[in-house]
Amino acid sequence: MKEREMERKLEDMDRRLEDIEEKITELFNDYENSKKEQTLKLADLVQELIGALIIALPFSLTEEIWELANRLSLGRVLFIFLITVVMVYLFLRFSKLQNWAMQNVLGFIPIRLITSLGVSLMVSFFSILLFGIYPDFLNSPEQVVKATLLVTTFAVIGSLGVDMAK
Repeated sequence: MKEREMERKLEDMDRRLEDIEEKITELFNDYENSKKEQTLKLADLVQELIGALIIALPFSLTEEIWELANRLSLGRVLFIFLITVVMVYLFLRFSKLQNWAMQNVLGFIPIRLITSLGVSLMVSFFSILLFGIYPDFLNSPEQVVKATLLVTTFAVIGSLGVDMAK
């Protein structure tokens, strides 16, 4: 009788050990999968769009942006925009906040920089048009370009921020 009970307990312990080994294997596989680099997907583009919208819509409605677009030269606005692009490039290139695969165009331009800038530029431009900022407050196409670049300076940060927050 005691032998049977001992065998049953041993079998029960073997089953428990097998269950524990399976759970450990599952946890290890989940950990390994979490370390894989993530490539750019449609969901990332949607997140970039949402982030750009969150920032671009309110910024395009501020009178300060319109005033800057009126008063600053195109060269100065391009300089501000270029500084932003360089900072975003450095951030994408050297930050380790996300496990993004380094997908480059021409060997050195991160594709997320291109997509984020493109999405942000489009959202900024269309928000200025959608709200009637042009032609009501901005009088020339040059002022629209300057306002679009100024709004994009902020929208690209929102775009990448939401994309990273997943």
